[in-house]
Amino acid sequence: MNQKGFTNILLIILTIIIIGGIIGGIAGSSVSFQGSESALITTTPPTSDNLNGAQPTVIPTLSEDRKSIVADGKILLVVDNDSIINFFKTKSQLCDEYNITTTPDRKMFCENKEAFGSMTRFTSIVVSPDKMKVGFTIESDTLSPDKVVGIFYPSRTTNKINFLTNYYLGNKFISFSPSGINFVYQGNCWEGMCGLFIKNSETLAKKVNLNNPEYADFKSENSEFVRWVSDTEVVYKLGEELKQESF
Repeated sequence: MNQKGFTNILLIILTIIIIGGIIGGIAGSSVSFQGSESALITTTPPTSDNLNGAQPTVIPTLSEDRKSIVADGKILLVVDNDSIINFFKTKSQLCDEYNITTTPDRKMFCENKEAFGSMTRFTSIVVSPDKMKVGFTIESDTLSPDKVVGIFYPSRTTNKINFLTNYYLGNKFISFSPSGINFVYQGNCWEGMCGLFIKNSETLAKKVNLNNPEYADFKSENSEFVRWVSDTEVVYKLGEELKQESF
């Protein structure tokens, strides 16, 4: 082979190598671009909440007869739930031996689930911004208009229902803070004068108690919740005076 022929072969080989490199570069760019595109897709990492039950997409509401809390056609809680019945039996004083023996309809209320359900209802519910917590107020035809306040966690498997007050006149679940991290309810009332209680929505830890002396009958004025300023600040009325409290 002469020198010219050898040179031509060498040029052909170099050309093939260069073209191969260009093609490989284009393919590499394509893979890199696809990788960048996938990085723009936000995924939710697994958590205990979305593994054990996805966040509700429908806001829980009261049934028309106010006997149950429902969402997306499913019943989340009924008023004759065993935990609710047990509260009335053991904590409300309605089912004390004296009351059962002296009040004709009390025995049926305390010992018959169907009778309990027919005489008891949710007065109102308040749903947290994330739809994962439901504050409720319950009343019964037995000793109306007394009420009890509690909070319900639909997605939990344990400690789903927590009662916050006794069964007494004036108790009321009011609202959640803007983000839902805290909530406020009215309770510990005496002759129409009530206190305000703010707690953490997850742990139920106390944040602040307002107008809550050691003994309920020491109250001289009523407190009335006005609004949330933020998750950690509220405006309320004590008597006729407007007050602001941070915690």
